[in-house]
Amino acid sequence: MQTRLPDAARTDGVPLSPGQERLWFLYQLTPGDASYNVYVSERLRGPLDPGALVRAFDEVVARHAVLRTRYPSQDGRPVQVADPAGPGLRYVDLSGGPEGQARDASGGPERRARDLVAELTNRGFDLDGGPVLRAALIRLAADDHVLCLVIHHIAVDGWSLGVLRAELTALYGAFAAGLPSPLPPPALQYADYALACRQDPGREEDLAYWRTRLADPPVLALPTDRPRPRVRTANGAYVARRIPGPLAAEVARLARTERCTLFMTLTAAFQALLARHTGQDDVCVGTQVAARDRPELEGMIGFVVNTLVLRGDLSGDPSFRDLMRRTRAAALEAYQRQSTPFDTLVNELGIDRDLSRTPLFQAQLVLHNQSQAGPSLPGITTELFDGGFALAKFDLSLEIAQEEGELRAHFAYNSDLFEPATVERLAARFEALLRCAVADPGTRLSELELLDDDERRLILEHWSRPGPPGRADASGGPMSPDGSGPRQDADPLQDSGPPQGGGLRGSGPLRGVTTLHGLVERAAARTPEAVAVVFGDDALTYGELDARADRLAAVLRGHGAGPGRRVAICLEQSLDLAVAVPAVLKAGGAYVPLDPEQPADRLAHMVADSGAGVLVTTRALADRVSAGITVLLDGAEGTAVLPDGREEISGLLPPGEAGPDDLAYVIYTSGSTGRPKGVAVQHRQVLNYLADAHERFEVVDGAGYALLQSLSFDFGITIFYLALATGGCLHLVPSRISGPDLADYADRARIDYLKITPSHLGALTAEVDPRRLLPRRLLILGGEGSAWEWTRELAALGVCRVVNHYGPTEATVGVTTYEVGAGDDVRGPVTPIGRPLGHARTYVLDGRMRPVPIGVAGELCLGGDRLARGYLGRPDLTAEKFLPDPYGGPGDRLYRTGDLARWLPDGNLEFLGRRDLQVKIRGYRVELGEVDEALRALPGVAHAVVDARGGPGALELAAYLVAADGPAPRPGVGELRRLLQAVLPDYMVPTRYVWLDRLPLKSHGKVDRAALPEPETARPDREAAFEAPSGMVEEAVASAFGEVLGLDRVGAADDFFDLGGHSLLAVQVVARLRRRLDGMRPVSVMDLFQHPTARGLATLVAAGDDGPRGLLYELTPRIAAPGLTLVCVPYGGGSAVVYQPLADALPAGCALHAVAVPGHDLGLAEEPRPLAEVAAECAAEILRKVTGPLVLYGHCGVGGALTVEIARRVEAAGRLLDAVYLGGLFPFARPTRGVLGRWARFTGLERLRGDRGQVNWLTGMGADLSGLTEEQLAFVVRNMRHDSRQAEEYFTRLVEEGAEPLSAPIISVVGERDPNTEFHAERYTEWDFLSPRTALAVLDEGGHYFLKYRAEELAEIVTTVHPALTAPAVPEPATPTWRVAGRSDSSAPSAPARRGTAAPEPSLGRFLAVAIGQLVTIVGATLTEFAIPISTYLDNRSLTQFAVLQVLALIPGILVAPLAGAVVDRASRRAVMLGGNIAALAVQLLTGTLLWTGELAVWHLYPLLTALSIALTFQRLAYVSAVPQLVPKRYLGHANGVVQMTTGVAQFVAPLVAVGLLAAVGLEGILALDVAGYVAGVIVLLCVGFPARLAGERRESVGAEIAGGFRLQMGQRGFRAMLVFFALFNLVLSPVFLLFSPLTLSFGTLADAGYVALLGGAGAVTGGLVMSVWGGPAHRRMHGVLLGTLALAACCLVTGAHGSLLFVGFGAFGVACSLALVNGVYATIVQVKVAQRFHGRVFALNQMVALSTIPLGVAVIAPLGERLLEPMFMPGGLLAGTAGAVVGVGPGRGIAFMYVVCGLLVALIALVALRSRTLSRFDDEVPDAVADDLVGIQALNDRTGTTERKEAVPCP
Repeated sequence: MQTRLPDAARTDGVPLSPGQERLWFLYQLTPGDASYNVYVSERLRGPLDPGALVRAFDEVVARHAVLRTRYPSQDGRPVQVADPAGPGLRYVDLSGGPEGQARDASGGPERRARDLVAELTNRGFDLDGGPVLRAALIRLAADDHVLCLVIHHIAVDGWSLGVLRAELTALYGAFAAGLPSPLPPPALQYADYALACRQDPGREEDLAYWRTRLADPPVLALPTDRPRPRVRTANGAYVARRIPGPLAAEVARLARTERCTLFMTLTAAFQALLARHTGQDDVCVGTQVAARDRPELEGMIGFVVNTLVLRGDLSGDPSFRDLMRRTRAAALEAYQRQSTPFDTLVNELGIDRDLSRTPLFQAQLVLHNQSQAGPSLPGITTELFDGGFALAKFDLSLEIAQEEGELRAHFAYNSDLFEPATVERLAARFEALLRCAVADPGTRLSELELLDDDERRLILEHWSRPGPPGRADASGGPMSPDGSGPRQDADPLQDSGPPQGGGLRGSGPLRGVTTLHGLVERAAARTPEAVAVVFGDDALTYGELDARADRLAAVLRGHGAGPGRRVAICLEQSLDLAVAVPAVLKAGGAYVPLDPEQPADRLAHMVADSGAGVLVTTRALADRVSAGITVLLDGAEGTAVLPDGREEISGLLPPGEAGPDDLAYVIYTSGSTGRPKGVAVQHRQVLNYLADAHERFEVVDGAGYALLQSLSFDFGITIFYLALATGGCLHLVPSRISGPDLADYADRARIDYLKITPSHLGALTAEVDPRRLLPRRLLILGGEGSAWEWTRELAALGVCRVVNHYGPTEATVGVTTYEVGAGDDVRGPVTPIGRPLGHARTYVLDGRMRPVPIGVAGELCLGGDRLARGYLGRPDLTAEKFLPDPYGGPGDRLYRTGDLARWLPDGNLEFLGRRDLQVKIRGYRVELGEVDEALRALPGVAHAVVDARGGPGALELAAYLVAADGPAPRPGVGELRRLLQAVLPDYMVPTRYVWLDRLPLKSHGKVDRAALPEPETARPDREAAFEAPSGMVEEAVASAFGEVLGLDRVGAADDFFDLGGHSLLAVQVVARLRRRLDGMRPVSVMDLFQHPTARGLATLVAAGDDGPRGLLYELTPRIAAPGLTLVCVPYGGGSAVVYQPLADALPAGCALHAVAVPGHDLGLAEEPRPLAEVAAECAAEILRKVTGPLVLYGHCGVGGALTVEIARRVEAAGRLLDAVYLGGLFPFARPTRGVLGRWARFTGLERLRGDRGQVNWLTGMGADLSGLTEEQLAFVVRNMRHDSRQAEEYFTRLVEEGAEPLSAPIISVVGERDPNTEFHAERYTEWDFLSPRTALAVLDEGGHYFLKYRAEELAEIVTTVHPALTAPAVPEPATPTWRVAGRSDSSAPSAPARRGTAAPEPSLGRFLAVAIGQLVTIVGATLTEFAIPISTYLDNRSLTQFAVLQVLALIPGILVAPLAGAVVDRASRRAVMLGGNIAALAVQLLTGTLLWTGELAVWHLYPLLTALSIALTFQRLAYVSAVPQLVPKRYLGHANGVVQMTTGVAQFVAPLVAVGLLAAVGLEGILALDVAGYVAGVIVLLCVGFPARLAGERRESVGAEIAGGFRLQMGQRGFRAMLVFFALFNLVLSPVFLLFSPLTLSFGTLADAGYVALLGGAGAVTGGLVMSVWGGPAHRRMHGVLLGTLALAACCLVTGAHGSLLFVGFGAFGVACSLALVNGVYATIVQVKVAQRFHGRVFALNQMVALSTIPLGVAVIAPLGERLLEPMFMPGGLLAGTAGAVVGVGPGRGIAFMYVVCGLLVALIALVALRSRTLSRFDDEVPDAVADDLVGIQALNDRTGTTERKEAVPCP
């Protein structure tokens, strides 16, 4: 270690030490991480010499090069580079004066110092650029300072801080006395040490030790309060606790007695604490060792510390003394090998990197042996100053320092995992454990007491017992509001004990009843005519139910039923079942429910095991199971089949007598031995449960109940008996009912109470909106765990209460409840199970049956008068599971559930899983061992194990199999399932199967379930054996399959689509193969569809290019003579494979050929070809290949154009066509002459629109573009643009030049909700220029891409509509989700004239005349709306009046818009336009008259502007709606463009023109021009007739849109947050636009105000153009909105910064441009995240929210702000000398300051949003919108109850 490096070498770069490399690597992972900051923060009291301290600090930095070293990367490797000078000691004076007496508003110097120190300690370092040290000396007063030194751990360790302190003390003393440095040069620099470390790689024997010692290290499973993030965070906090001196002395004494160090003893205690909290007996704890084993290292500053991993062996429940000895041995072995660098160890062990945890250990213990006091500066006293350090390196760190005889424990923890109260309890338990250990070191670890008396009392006397009745999640139990302890105002034992005697606690219908059937009898006596049970169309009243039960009970008594006797019931869901259950009970017997769907062998076992001598069933089920005597309920009721097969009608005997302690039922649950076991339950326990549930659930009498479950497990008991006990109506519903059917039934039956498993409800909500499934009062979830986030969403719907209910059959149905709240703070994946019901007690116990602390996992044990009698015929098992209750009274029992649970801090229980091999699948309890046994019994299986995989509510069984030896092949998956279904119920049959060579085993020989692979990671279970690919091409194809599908391997014969592939993944495969097989035959997507195996596709490629490709691809199986052939042309950018769903849906005997349009296949490098050329080639191929009946189908623009041209060419060649179907389009053309012709040529510039905008539009229309690369997206957009131009040019030419009509009919197929085919009821007849026969087929709720999602209906349309056109009436379709909505035959002799003479025809001239007239009026009205407020402001300089006039010009029109829209939709557009124009003319004329006569007062303007705003709203809505009437609809797109453009130009130009006119002719002249314009507009409307054609009409009213938007956005957290953001944003923004003119007029002229308004309009236009070309961000769209908002805020600051036209003009331009960008990006969010049909709803709601802020912002905030601020910025004003120095002083500078304030507020809103998890992760967490057609399918499902369609989505 004597090597000395020259300075040049240090500045050129030295390698890092191994420890430094690890820290450098961690920095590269998280550059901003400050968790490895090391700091000293001391308060120095006394006469400090700051200059001497600064000199001392500089000298220390100069002496140690590591303090001025940075760590850049050279050639990918980090190096040390020492800079000549380091950072200085920053001096900060917070005293406020020489004596430090001043205080500021932020809390004084000390508070500000704490903030500054926290900022210094929590800010990360730049290791690449340096420095890695920051220091500050903060002056609080003349004799009060704070010294803060912060250094990255890469430069120092704990020892180094002691060296630094010592040198700083020595140097300060010398410099303060005027002496030179007393210190000799350092013996060694850290760079020398690092180089020496590189030359000493460590001993191999040490590495070998660590490899063995740390093999397969455990992961610390410390229970957390919050879910662990996927990537570890460094957010932290700490809890401090002082171990008192006497206890610290006892710990030290124990250490000496056992020949251990204090560190070893504390390590043993810490590991014991962790073991007790995790249940692990193998725990790794990290610690740090100084590693300074040579004299020259003692005075060196640097990172010399190494990390040791101490693995604690706590197996066998040792005593604490034994654990200390084990810890001592392990520590000594580790110390001997401490030179092995930790990072080398991690690399050598090959630990799998888990980004959520630190490697090897997650808990650390450090004992500081050195004093933590600060430097002993002469005359200075020091004390610690809290640095506010809030970062954590590990899950949990315990740092202990010895201080004044005490131990100061500092528990640092990751605050994203733990709550402070949890760590405080952990710290308290550490002290409790130490007390117990020193009192008796021979105590076993499991017996060390962790609970103090208060926590023990809280758990056992309060939480474990029932709370007061009511809401399950209310504080209910006797707790303080913060959950920290018992409430002083509550009686914890109130109402907690079970009642004595047979009577029932409770009220109403349950009081005093002693048997279950007594509930039915009492209800029958009270309400005999009330309906008791409903099944289908049949029902029984209570009187009928009781009478039938009495008759059957008498029959059963005649065959031996009575107390203690079991009667089996095997019935389907039916009225008979509702009769049979109380009948058995009335007979005195106990019923044994059997599910008829279970295997016969299992049913036979249950009958035999239960000893049931009588079976109640029906003839249809009698062969499934048998008993001694079978009573049949069909035919003559009570017919008995005797053992010899004879039937007889038995005589009637009186009912038997049963009491509360007799058996009520025996229910069988899964058993680990392979056979189910029967749980025997008595009447009293069931009645106790019903009373408690009745009270907790607040059940009302006479309600409606739905029972979906079989009574063969006790899940259904809640609903069955609560209904009958309260006079309710019990609806027996088939368990396999569909979601829509159940929703419809619930609506009809008015269901109040529903109990269902989460997985069942989740499956049903996939089909229907959950609101329709929820009952009116209470939803009870149970049977299995549920996702807390999901249940909270259910509760947030507000339909009913949602309760999670837990309990095993052995504790009678359910023992705890948790009411889910809409505002629950979801802190875990699984919904809590809550608090105990009455008559029940819940304990969480350790292995020694002692209560575990809060937050610690233990076994959930249940007590109280709710336990079953035991297991029928299994006294051994009963004794094992039902134990004496150590915390109850004499004779009380306890049931061990085998479930793991823990107490949450609020007193609720959290379910953690099973400690044995029992799980719940779809609500059924499943012993995995039973399934294991069934699997092992199968032929061909040697060994098997089954495991549950998946999340809460979505568990599935995965089977892992090892094949038996021998020649027989292993069975396929289908065969395995068939064999298992013969012996197991359906819910116990595994869904996934994985074959293994052997099962992974633990060291003790048991199967290691954690090591079983996830089924998804291996090749999916396939019937065919794996066949390895051979040859280069085959291997390349198989490799591409595997990469895209995420599979480890793919066989040569494996089908790509069977493996999970789909069309978009096919595109990725083709792209990969195009790169890898360059030079070989190119593969297309179509090739992959036709050759889906690796071998088939490779054979095609290897065959080479066999000439030009044909355009027709046959997608149906080839048949000799098809009855009908379809040739289908895809839409723009689409490939031929889009027709595969239609091909699959066609009836037998039909063939489908899809056209592969050149340039459409992503896998082929082809250029698009001219439409005519493609049509000619395709027609020729059809004529060559296709015979028999022929139909053409084309979709959308180019698909339709190509289809029409192909049809014309095929018919021209003499070939007849049966029909031409055109989907998703009508003729569209471009005007070529006149004004609109020039307009159309100008708008050809639309090609400049960016690709991203086109992609967003396609996504909004429902195109599935996910998974495409940017290159592929550009390819699609390029083709789409080419195709659109070609199609428009083609139809334009046909319309203008005319065409020979086709003989085949043209049938339009449209989606009802497709915006591209609006007015379809009229437009389908536009095809009559190509065919005299036209028809229209409409798919209900269909979107644009119905051919993909509605293939079955489309297949029915294209095969049935055209043959039916010759019939008098088209027959009804087989599928009632589409209809023939029209047909026309202009060639028929009786056909009426399509166009009469009474009404004019649409024409471009007619449209232009009206458009020009309305343009004149719109421009005039805009001039007036702008000029009146400005003129008024110039007259009186009142900003309040200016604001009110602005509001009145806008808000009344907005408020009346819903009414105006309704009027426009129901009346003549022309009449409404005339009315609006005349009303506006009258207002303008009256205003002008008052003005011209000098009578106009400001108050006149209030009603006049209100009336004008309302009139203009009616006028504009009617105008926009009338455009489709006026223009031929083939030109509608261009006409709408004219309307939008002219309106925008009017808004853009009007302010400048208004200013000019105000200066030239005044307001009087403007009003005169406006009146003249309206006169002209009215004359045009009077002269121009309107065609009798369909006009524009809203699908939903404005109010309905807003309501729908509210439901949609409120149901998604991201959209809710976005709505709040825009509300705040618009509130602050509204004054900004109002104040531009007043601000400009404060220093400029009226012309200047016009220019500013013009620049604002130019900014809006510029922003719109930028968005059009750019299209918005591709991914982080919400970040784009927020960054645009920050840009807008900056422009507001510029506006207020200086009183000049340049600044204000730039600000106006920037604000408008930024706002246009923000709105544009927001529009792309809606396009991508919201289904197309709901766009209007979202925009309507957001517009309402935005506009609703305008009155507050414009009429309140702006005037008040101006009135308040303007005086402050006048000379001598309050802010003239401060803020006025920045923004200026004088008139208008108060308004300018408002811009500054608004800008800062907007920036604050944006920054808070960026920090918000919801909005910052909006793009990731809010899913993209599903295809519009899928939303339509859901709407159909809701309407028709049909579920046999493609997967649907919820419909808002």
